[in-house]
Amino acid sequence: MSDSIHYLPIMLDCRDQACLIVGGGQVAERKSISLLQAGAILTIISPTLTPKLQQLVNQQQLIWHAREYQTGDIAYHCTSDEKLSEFGYRPYFLVHAVTSVPEINNQVATEAKTYCIPVNVAHQREQSTFINPNVIRRGRLTIAVTTSGAGPLAGRYIAKEINQHFGNEYEIYIDFLYHLRETIVQKVSDESLRKSLLHQVMSLSILEEIRQGIFEPWNEQQIEHWINQSIE
Repeated sequence: MSDSIHYLPIMLDCRDQACLIVGGGQVAERKSISLLQAGAILTIISPTLTPKLQQLVNQQQLIWHAREYQTGDIAYHCTSDEKLSEFGYRPYFLVHAVTSVPEINNQVATEAKTYCIPVNVAHQREQSTFINPNVIRRGRLTIAVTTSGAGPLAGRYIAKEINQHFGNEYEIYIDFLYHLRETIVQKVSDESLRKSLLHQVMSLSILEEIRQGIFEPWNEQQIEHWINQSIE
């Protein structure tokens, strides 16, 4: 269809990045928790907050400006040790506009686009430059599901279906793969041999062992033994 959007799926590293949420309701609360879990430095602009957001403010986990959004809030002034732009500000890394007033959300979106800042506007896909998928997490494993704005409820239903198929065993399994890969990269310099070993890893029955409750994590000596045995 002509109005379909082909979004580019990406994973953003938000650690120590300044992010802004305009609005202090339930949607702001959900997005705040996700951003804080991702390590963002979060600012909220809103006259009021939910009790949970107020608690986060009291715990000094986020910055709160208790007022309505004002023109220019999209960029924040830097501290002395931060690099200023030529205009004397440092723009936010990500912005969410989640107020109950469409005009304010549209203003935030327009300003964000002027500064080339990715912006998400709640319930207004056409004003957004990115959307938040439904997310399933199992440790290092992250599965994102989206219907590209066509049906948020359908996206949640599909994510729930997927969630039932990926149990906690995947957290253990992905951790195993991570540590095994790190050792292979460290110990094996030949690229083709390294690639061969990584392919062999996928044929191991580790996931089934975890499901049966008989898996024991490998120590460094066991990993090195497996590498040497697989190379021979």
